[in-house]
Amino acid sequence: MTRLLGWIDKVFDVSFWLMHPLPPFVILAVFSLLTSVASLLMLRWVSNQKELRRAKDLIGARILEVRLFSDQPRVVTQAYVSLIGDTVLYLRYALTPLLVLAVPFLLLFGQLETRFGHAPIEPARDFLLSATFRTPDSLATAALKLPPEIVEIAPPVHIPFTREIDWELLGQRPGIYNVALLVQGNTVSNCVVIGNGLAQLAAERTRGGLWQRIVNPGECPLPPDGTVDHVGIQYPLRFYGIGSWEAGWLLPYVAMILVGVLLLKKWFRVEV
Repeated sequence: MTRLLGWIDKVFDVSFWLMHPLPPFVILAVFSLLTSVASLLMLRWVSNQKELRRAKDLIGARILEVRLFSDQPRVVTQAYVSLIGDTVLYLRYALTPLLVLAVPFLLLFGQLETRFGHAPIEPARDFLLSATFRTPDSLATAALKLPPEIVEIAPPVHIPFTREIDWELLGQRPGIYNVALLVQGNTVSNCVVIGNGLAQLAAERTRGGLWQRIVNPGECPLPPDGTVDHVGIQYPLRFYGIGSWEAGWLLPYVAMILVGVLLLKKWFRVEV
């Protein structure tokens, strides 16, 4: 599974490299269109289109029955009861392909979050790097090893209650740099991205296994038996807006998928 996730990382790296001249929102729109097409193809192959169409027709008939016989309470009550049953039937045939789509969507969302969720740290802009440790003793020995392009601009802040240390840093030049956290003879390395544009970022890194590798593909999980519980880098959130309206990447991405599915479903001859 780890090898498969590595290949998925490479595929997305190549995809974003090919589209890097485009604005981030345009790249997000391209992925939305591809997701819409892939979802329709998957629905066509996996779902029972005949029964799905039949369930939708029954729901429409029940709604029409309620409107036509609104002056007959008995008929309306029977129509509402039948409508509930038909809706359950529709969900039965609609949920199966959604469960099949859940796995590739989870892999896709993890990859997109690491690129569209946060922006790199701007040059000459200070930021925080925080680390949480398993034992309070680690706070006394923890230290950072920084590259020349990143400098520490304030003494680290120790928070014994939460076993946390915060370092205030400043990146001087654009680039991808390795910051090493040294604690009790062990070294934990983290990438810090300084610059602009799209890049794969890991805003946080925690201990874990396969699940953490899927939802946070930007960095490998911390060793489960290590002394560090969590490392966080204060990347700024990335927002996408139209006029005065702004939101994170997920809302416009899902909205564009829904629009794409509605516009393309007749061309692909798919019931949704």
